[in-house]
Formats: sequence, structure tokens, C-alpha cells
Amino acid sequence: MTFPTTRDEYRQRLMHDIFRLVQMIEADDNFYCGAEALARGVHFDVREYFHAQRWQPIPVYEGIQAHVPLNEPLTLLMVHYAGEGGRRFIQGKIVNIQSPPRPGDGAGFEIVPKGCRLPRRFHYRVSEEAALTVWRGFVSESLMPGTPLYHHETLPPIRYDAAQ
Repeated sequence: MTFPTTRDEYRQRLMHDIFRLVQMIEADDNFYCGAEALARGVHFDVREYFHAQRWQPIPVYEGIQAHVPLNEPLTLLMVHYAGEGGRRFIQGKIVNIQSPPRPGDGAGFEIVPKGCRLPRRFHYRVSEEAALTVWRGFVSESLMPGTPLYHHETLPPIRYDAAQ
């Protein structure tokens, strides 16, 4: 059983399930509570279909998919200005790019790091304290070339206690 991922798929599934539910009601068929379970599924699908935040565009993920190639040597720099793991410099081949959990924006990467055989997972979540830069090829951390394949940055918040 596959779950719908787009709004059109939810609409098609809703129409199909409502048709099946009407048939079960007309036939007075509720064998093993199938009609009740189907009605609960329709209820859930209707809530997802009309959930406004779920269907908002996710521009960072779409930009990453459009500009970052798979299975090529790349260098990623992920910066989180707050919290642990503030700066990650990763060199390797991106095997897969996954969409973020809704309603957030960002991306999940499966990367085979330089010198390794198995992929590792890294996540970039868009927040007010994060930046992501992707360069083609293996680039040294001290010499960053001018134009990256993809760059996304949000300005870190002003910290008044640190400025004094």
C-alpha cells in the first residue's frame, strides 16, 4: 500500500475511498468493521487534504534538487550558528536527496564521504540560524572557490548580550 504524497494523489484516493464506502453502505456490508475502518481513513485523508501548512511550497528543497547533481564529487558546508555541531564540512558523493518532514523546509542527504564505502545521513533544516553551501568537486576548507552550486543562508539573530 502506497501513501499519497501530492495533493492530487490525496484527491484521487479520497474519491476512490468514498466510492468504495458508498458501495459498502448500499450493500449493508460491514464485515469485520471494514466500512468503519474505511470511514476513519477517509476522515484522515480529508484532514490531510485540507491541511494548509502541508501543501506550502518548500523552495530550499526544490532548489537543492534542481541545482545539486547526484553521484558526483561534491563539498558541503553546513553551518548552524547555535547549538551543537555548529559547522560541518563534508566531502563526498550525494547518493540521495530526501524531502524534509512537512511543514518544514530543508533536505536530508545520503552522502558517501570521501574515503568511505557506505552512505551516511545528514540533515539540513532551514532556521534563522543556518546556512548551506554546496561546491562541485572536493574543495579544501581553507580555500573556498567563488561561486557554489547552491547556497542558502539566513541571517543569524542579533544577540544583544554578546555585543556588549
